[in-house]
Amino acid sequence: MAYLDGSNVLTESNMEYLWKKNKITIENGYLMSSGLINNVRVPLRAIETVVWAINPAKPTLSPALKIIGKGIVLAEIQIGIDIINDVQDWILEKLEIA
Repeated sequence: MAYLDGSNVLTESNMEYLWKKNKITIENGYLMSSGLINNVRVPLRAIETVVWAINPAKPTLSPALKIIGKGIVLAEIQIGIDIINDVQDWILEKLEIA
């Protein structure tokens, strides 16, 4: 599926989620992100859930997906509020498959 909203291009496939110049992929048992967002590489087997939060104490309100495993935050991915729910759902769906 692809969405065009001005300069924002969003593409979702079975193992890849792309928007603007950012990418989250699942390959070889890892969840990996690259682009202007944080670069993350986390083993899928270590991930228990994915939540998102906004830290109001920071000067800019930037939401982040928190990758949780064994009760700790394994990684954070900064992402826009407009697609954060979609990306969270996509990752959670892939965890059920893995």
